[in-house]
Amino acid sequence: MNLSLKTTRAKSNLVVFLSALTLSGCSGKYEQVRFTSSEQSRYAAILASDRIRKDNFFKRDPASPLTSDERKSFEHLSYFPPDFNLIFKVRLIQNVKPGNTSIQATGGETRSAVRFGTFEFAVDGKPVRLTIYKMSEDASNELFLPFKDLTCGVDSYAGGRYLDLEENSSQEYVLDFNYCYNPYCSYNHGYSCPIVPEENRIDVSIPAGEKLLGK
Repeated sequence: MNLSLKTTRAKSNLVVFLSALTLSGCSGKYEQVRFTSSEQSRYAAILASDRIRKDNFFKRDPASPLTSDERKSFEHLSYFPPDFNLIFKVRLIQNVKPGNTSIQATGGETRSAVRFGTFEFAVDGKPVRLTIYKMSEDASNELFLPFKDLTCGVDSYAGGRYLDLEENSSQEYVLDFNYCYNPYCSYNHGYSCPIVPEENRIDVSIPAGEKLLGK
């Protein structure tokens, strides 16, 4: 069984684009990223290009989670439309319970992780707090943000979705839910994926990012 931690996603030009925007430091725990109309158009084009690359990976790459028969009939993944209200600049809050933790996986095993910090922001006026993790088995500088919101089991995968972030020294991150994605186990039960911890199951809808196939 392939115990893939999370979906491989294409390298994006988004980080370069966002770094070119005028993003002042967070005055508090978070700020919404604001775009001009031309910046929105540029962002939408980058997002669309990244989604096409991911579709091509699912369709043609032998490392795709789809079986060879499924790849023959596969056309494209399903997504929510881009939502500019669900892109935040957030400050990492590090006053979390220290030490290691374990995250259950769908295959029955547990994965070792470290609580790296939390992000606090608001969606439709409702406060949200999410814990971000550093997975012990991942030697890269990637951080792992699993979450389960009210769209899960309706329009998006019932088990929750993931976001990946690159660790940095500024303690500030862009949290873009248009890039949240489904784990491989949502497409192929031969994969085992981390289950969203209870602390990251939130009582708000995040109608952005990847949906269930056919939705």
